[in-house]
Amino acid sequence: MDANTDTTVWLVKPEPPHDADGVAAMRRAIEQDGARNGTLASECLEAARSQGLSGEETYLFLAYEALLRLEESHQRHLYLNDAAADSAQAAEPSAAAHLAEQVGRQVGRLVRRVADLALRTERVAAAHFARTPVGRG
Repeated sequence: MDANTDTTVWLVKPEPPHDADGVAAMRRAIEQDGARNGTLASECLEAARSQGLSGEETYLFLAYEALLRLEESHQRHLYLNDAAADSAQAAEPSAAAHLAEQVGRQVGRLVRRVADLALRTERVAAAHFARTPVGRG
């Protein structure tokens, strides 16, 4: 690994849904991604459906799996950064540390956003179900 290589990760700030239409749009986007073989969404949706999870449980499972995989990726990144720094006898230790710190901050923000989004989605769904009479939807 070249010690002078910079990695830039651009994260798009997600807009939380403000109403049931926003939640429905997110569900459609997840379903579209889930229709493609080999995606995280398709794997999670298939696993959730095979276990009979409810809609909200499915999306909570999807968010949890995404966070786990993101954390694994982050840990691999840190490990590879540490290994590269060790093998290069820490030619530029401050650059690797700075990159790891940036990635850590971005992962932390993403985790907080996903948790907030899951909570908001759950609240919107709960409010919707509270207003919808049994047998109608």
